[in-house]
Amino acid sequence: MPRAHTPAGSAAPTVRRRAVAGAVLGLAAVIALSSCAVGPDRGPDLIPGGPGQQGPAASSSTEPPAPALTAPKSDLEWSECASATSNRYEITRPDGVTIECAEYDSPIDRNKPDGEVVSIALTRARTAETPADAAPLVLTSGSDLPSSRTLMVMASGAGRALLASHPVVAVDHRGIPLSSDLDCMTRLERTTIADNGLTERGTTTDARISRLAAAASSASDGCTETLTPYQLDFGAASAAADLETLRQRWGVDHLGLIGVGEGSDVVLSYASLYGGRAGRIILDTPTPFGANARDRAQSQARGVQVALQGFAQRCSALPGCALGSNGVATMTGLLGKARAGDLGSLSDTAALNAITTTLALAPDRPQALLDLASAIGAVDRGQTAALVRLAEQAATLRLSDGALVSRCNDVTGPVGQNEVPGLVDAWSKQNPLTGANSALSLVRCNGWAAGDPVRPPTSLPADPLVLNGTRDSINGGDGANALVPLFINAGSEPVTVTWDGLGYSVLGRSACAAEVAAQYVESTPLSGPTQRGCPV
Repeated sequence: MPRAHTPAGSAAPTVRRRAVAGAVLGLAAVIALSSCAVGPDRGPDLIPGGPGQQGPAASSSTEPPAPALTAPKSDLEWSECASATSNRYEITRPDGVTIECAEYDSPIDRNKPDGEVVSIALTRARTAETPADAAPLVLTSGSDLPSSRTLMVMASGAGRALLASHPVVAVDHRGIPLSSDLDCMTRLERTTIADNGLTERGTTTDARISRLAAAASSASDGCTETLTPYQLDFGAASAAADLETLRQRWGVDHLGLIGVGEGSDVVLSYASLYGGRAGRIILDTPTPFGANARDRAQSQARGVQVALQGFAQRCSALPGCALGSNGVATMTGLLGKARAGDLGSLSDTAALNAITTTLALAPDRPQALLDLASAIGAVDRGQTAALVRLAEQAATLRLSDGALVSRCNDVTGPVGQNEVPGLVDAWSKQNPLTGANSALSLVRCNGWAAGDPVRPPTSLPADPLVLNGTRDSINGGDGANALVPLFINAGSEPVTVTWDGLGYSVLGRSACAAEVAAQYVESTPLSGPTQRGCPV
């Protein structure tokens, strides 16, 4: 009997099938994303020698230059898609930026180049200033968010300064919109996983874990049945293989790569699997490559808690902020009501996802802070519609079937179900807003098979540029520190730029970071200090 499922949706690039029996790689449109979000005000240019910029000088010009980046010898067929992209995400079309879309086929398994393929979606941003012969920079945000949505943060914000020298091409991760979106879970499985097992009033932690584990196991069975023999081909290594297919299609020797959030795992996997083909490596608020599931979840809980505290603090300084003078207490109260089942269908997990996603993708204006705060504050008056709408948008962007399959493919060191209650208790005390959710989310990949982890690269063709946002509400800001041993083992000395603003992607929001990135792409190694700071 066919498995019941929610229809995947409307037009998107299709998957060409050759030999996979029963595979359902459906197409889905990305449901709209609200512009009611918050980001930092744009700051001045980089302050040479300013706070946070102490440190040894970067590599000298006596070192060999990094590999040259070149324009594609054989480009794809691009078509204008600014209106379609803006409408898909319910955001304002960026002024002065040309948005174009294309697609290409990539083998599901590179060891079987004549087998099944997936259709990979690309979105390109450029301006009138972008040189026609400039090498494109390839952006991925992995399974965090569609890369096309992350690119729109840059195209609409201060990071568009980078477009003056290079076009940026976003590659949507295979398995999520719009790159061959997967459709392999039932409606009940999706709902249970999205709510981390909270389905009724008075649900205990143990009951949530049990219900979530059952849904995860059932979803794993269904997706494995649907995707066999390719159920393990949607992780970071497979996404890196799609980048290699793109490099070959373009006919270039090296790629300039930008990995945002979990996309940094894709970029580092590419550097490991495809040797010197990574001509430039920009890691934007990276996640801890190769870390086990427990450590990644704990790092995320800690970092997102910091981001939400920053949101509350900044909002309280604005006239009319609905969070009041203690925004953390307001959000804690809201999540408590949702956890108790007092907000109807809005669970604590869904409410937190709504807040963190909206904050991550915020436009750079104070009003966005106030809009998000108003949606939160309205809940106390019994008005949940605004926050429910944000939760639906967040789920569409972050909780698709393909996103879950991709994340579970990459899990290392899974946590036993019997350990989770203790983690919920301990992490909730450490991070009251985020701890329980991060611990419960560990159960989402229960029963899933994981692929072989990619070994860290042993060498890098160019010292990376690391842009670290300390208030990222998707992954937190601890990942950059976790990568230090990797860089040491690879014999690499990155330049690290720290930024204390709110939001997802430093490069997308900071003109200062975009300026450093432009210099890095043109001339590596960079001259100057290896530890820098960009103002908010």
